Amino acid sequence: MVSVVKRLVGALLALGGLALTVVGVWFATQLGSSGTAEFVVRPTTADPVVIPPQVLNRVDADVVVTATPASGNVWMALANPSDATAVLGDSRRTEVTGVDVRDWLLTTRASGSGAPSDALGVADLWRQQDAAEGPVTLTVEQDEAPETLVVTGDGGPLRSLTFSVTDKAWFVESVVAALVGLFVLVVGVLLAWPRRRQPAAAGPDVPPVPEAPDALPPMTPMTRTPYHLTDPADPEEAAR
Repeated sequence: MVSVVKRLVGALLALGGLALTVVGVWFATQLGSSGTAEFVVRPTTADPVVIPPQVLNRVDADVVVTATPASGNVWMALANPSDATAVLGDSRRTEVTGVDVRDWLLTTRASGSGAPSDALGVADLWRQQDAAEGPVTLTVEQDEAPETLVVTGDGGPLRSLTFSVTDKAWFVESVVAALVGLFVLVVGVLLAWPRRRQPAAAGPDVPPVPEAPDALPPMTPMTRTPYHLTDPADPEEAAR
């Protein structure tokens, strides 16, 4: 029973570690070493695009917005949310509601019913505005939040609107998540599928060592036969 529970816990750890590793690696590759998250929207109408403070001022880092027109000029401006709402009134607009991290897209919805105003740029309530024929880029700092960003083009729908946020900590967190997930994956695999120990190889047969006797047998005293040196020149000694 303990072995089954151990393997079940190991399998769950392995799956969780694999998911965390995949997510960490995916975010690290998408953000890059600079930690830049970039979201894009391609409007289908020529109505102004509005980015409210719920999206524009959601993070502490600076936000870089780039608008690319299909043709003609593009106009972009920042204002206090209440002032922007007063200028736009009930006119039609495309409102950015959030971001889709899976596809790196800005989510939008259509709102309003009246015709868009042609004199947005003449109002004197905009804190910052810019207009140009090519792409227009505006950096939104969070010091004056909350703010609303309004973008419109005079040659039809915008080709694209890019919303970028850079935070190097995101890349570091993604790498750490991938490493932690890899560690959990290895632990789970070891718990779920433990390595079987191989039996030790049998060695050559070794004869047993005989045991030493408790006591040695008594030694028999050796007898020595006396002998004499004889002088061969003495006949009496030779006769003995």
